[in-house]
Amino acid sequence: MIRTFVAIPLPDAWAAYASGAAAALADRVKGVSWVRQENLHLTIRFLGDLGESGVARVGEAVARAAESVRTPVASLGAVGAFPSLERPRVVWIGIAEGREALRAVGAAVNAAIDRAGFDRADKPFRPHVTLGRVRPGASGLEAIRAAALPAPPGPAALDRIVVMKSDLHPSGARYTALREVRLPPP
Repeated sequence: MIRTFVAIPLPDAWAAYASGAAAALADRVKGVSWVRQENLHLTIRFLGDLGESGVARVGEAVARAAESVRTPVASLGAVGAFPSLERPRVVWIGIAEGREALRAVGAAVNAAIDRAGFDRADKPFRPHVTLGRVRPGASGLEAIRAAALPAPPGPAALDRIVVMKSDLHPSGARYTALREVRLPPP
């Protein structure tokens, strides 16, 4: 079985910025499992454990979906949290510009995956970059609400969707691209 998800990779400048934001927060917030820079991405859909034929069906669904959308141009926004900044369980950086275009990509991908016979997504796609997951007993969480980060890098074209394999290890997850699909120009 292959632990599978579909994601939009980040441009290098975005990944470096998000990693730097996580490092700045890590100095003030304890008890958060921070995502390593090489693992930062925008998750469109987590599918869980699939066999090889399931992974192939997901890849074909993503390729079909890519034919119906254009490359979104987006920019990074502010720090936020799920379910809220007052009770953070997941710390993230949002999207300032290009949210609707990213949601359109997410909707197309999710609809294609649904048509391929997979269970419907349990949550709508909300474009964000997960920085870390808050563990029980975490401290300094008020620093997340007060985070004043430098200006993020400029807008970027997010022109790839990747079907990813996630291997869980004691040192953290390791992601491997199984299929990459390019989106048409904006």
